[in-house]
Amino acid sequence: MAGQNRVLLGLVCALLAAGCGGEPTGAPAVPVAGDTVAAADATCRNGALLPITGLCNTADPSLFLATDETIETFATRCLWRTEEVQLSADEVLVFRAQDCSPEGWVRTVYSHVGGYVKDRMDGTPEDQAGFALQIFPLAAGESPEDAAMKTLELAPEDQRGRCIVAKKQGPKLAGYPFALEPGPELKAELDALYPDEPYDACGPNGFTGDAMQFWEGRKTVALFHMLGQDTPAWDPASFTFYHRAADGRWAKAS
Repeated sequence: MAGQNRVLLGLVCALLAAGCGGEPTGAPAVPVAGDTVAAADATCRNGALLPITGLCNTADPSLFLATDETIETFATRCLWRTEEVQLSADEVLVFRAQDCSPEGWVRTVYSHVGGYVKDRMDGTPEDQAGFALQIFPLAAGESPEDAAMKTLELAPEDQRGRCIVAKKQGPKLAGYPFALEPGPELKAELDALYPDEPYDACGPNGFTGDAMQFWEGRKTVALFHMLGQDTPAWDPASFTFYHRAADGRWAKAS
């Protein structure tokens, strides 16, 4: 009887493909805890793949043209994550931003609306989102400074001919920073009118005294950064364009 039981036990083990004392042959590997790696990208450890580009969400610096490593996270358990915003069928903007959900904070989500990248707390209506970035594709032969000057059509009429493009120091960016601001005559006039309070000049893409905003020049685009009054959740240096090739793969644009 004991011998028959051993035979039956061996048959059961074989049927279950669970070797009693050995590994089954030809069975797929079982992921272990902590290795939440998609089969398409074995390098994405401790992270997940983004739904559009398939990039890893762990904000590896190699995914971006630049990053500003001097930016500190808001809290101990905040993490840098890769974010993506689809601009068109074949173009996506990728950047890194802080995810503070491990701290119990509501996540910031990003979207592209009418040439703007907008940010809002998850669950907040779209029409209550803030503005993070405005994207100006450059026409043939057009410079980023030309694109900035064209926005003066939105400035008060008496300021349009008295605003200038000025070089700007920092912050770290993939391109170069500059500003659209009042020229010396207009600045002196506004300083006299508003000696003790902030003022705006040169239209919505110009100068404001109560928030941080500036232009960035690149080869094919001009970017207008709107950081507001507080440190943003995203890294302005990390904005990187990805284009989809004919074979469907996404490639980082220079």
